[in-house]
Amino acid sequence: MTDSSSPPPPLPPPLPQTPRKPSRSTFRPSARLHDDRDYSRVFNRQQKAASRSLVVLVRPRAHPQERGRTVVGRLGVMISVKAVKTAVRRHQLKRWVRELFRLRLAGILAGQDAVVMFRGDPGDDHRALDDEIAGLVTRALASSPQPRQVPRQRDGQRDRQPDGQQKARGPDQGDRR
Repeated sequence: MTDSSSPPPPLPPPLPQTPRKPSRSTFRPSARLHDDRDYSRVFNRQQKAASRSLVVLVRPRAHPQERGRTVVGRLGVMISVKAVKTAVRRHQLKRWVRELFRLRLAGILAGQDAVVMFRGDPGDDHRALDDEIAGLVTRALASSPQPRQVPRQRDGQRDRQPDGQQKARGPDQGDRR
C-alpha cells in the first residue's frame, strides 16, 4: 500500500543547455554546389578528366582567397537513372563520393568547384573507386581549361527534316527572327 499523503519523488535537475558544435564528420552546405548557376559555371569552362564509368570536371572558384584564408572547395555529384538504375545505389554512390571528398580531396580541391558525373555503375570495389576518383581529380587539375563546345546552327538548319528536305511553309509562316 502506498501512502497518498507522501509527495512524489523530486525530478532530477535539468541538464544544462550547451550549444552543440557541428560535427567535423558532416558534409557542410558550404562544400556543396547548390543550383543550376553553380553547375553551369563548372560546365561552361572546366578542366576535365574521364574514365569508363566517371567524368570529373573541375573549375577554379572566382575568388579562391577571401580575406586571407583559402575558400573551401565545393562538390557536386550527378548520377542519372540511366547510369545507375536504383535510387538506393545512386544515393549510396553520392554518399561515398561526398565522404571521399571530405576525407581525402578537400585539401587538393581547396578553391575549386568540382563535379563528379557517373556514366555507369562502377561496381562495389570502393577502394578502386576512391583511387579512380582521386586519379581523375589529379588529371583534371593538371589539364588546361576548356570552354564548353556548343554546336552552332547554320541558317535554315532548324527547319530541316531528318531526310534533309526543307519543311514546307505557308504564306503566314514566314521566317521569324
